[in-house]
Amino acid sequence: MSDAALLIDASAFLGMHHQDDEIRLRSLAFFQNHFESLQVCMNYEQIGICDAVIWLQSRDVQDIYYPFMDNLHSDMKIQRAGYSFDELYWARKHGSDLGLKPEQALLTAQVLRRGARLVTNDPAMLALSELSAHLWTKAPTAQIAPFPRELEALYEDSRCFIYNGQELSNG
Repeated sequence: MSDAALLIDASAFLGMHHQDDEIRLRSLAFFQNHFESLQVCMNYEQIGICDAVIWLQSRDVQDIYYPFMDNLHSDMKIQRAGYSFDELYWARKHGSDLGLKPEQALLTAQVLRRGARLVTNDPAMLALSELSAHLWTKAPTAQIAPFPRELEALYEDSRCFIYNGQELSNG
């Protein structure tokens, strides 16, 4: 499964700004080390969740954060994807039985039905046995390759946003 698509969720993307340094560095390492990969994908809903979290921030923070987010999506060539009917069916049939919120069920369906690997910091997704063989894990000896200089500067500026992980909860 090492050549499988890498599906990132909002917790991984926002994790680059997490208040917990271990989570922040793990997310940052993923994006920096996969910057040249053409296999990184994010679904439209997870992109929207990131936007919703950032829209909760002050206008000043948004204006500093968005150049990094926009440039990373473009420069990294993150692929975007919607859901298939098969994924919608799977999520509806199995999601509530697994105790997942709708967005988690849809993401799980997408990972499983596409044979992808999931990059996440979401504790519920990390604990889901159905996903155990589909989770991306950083090799302990992996070296971090920094972003290109201009993007690295935007990242450093964007760190005015500090993510605590609570904003993703929709009840």
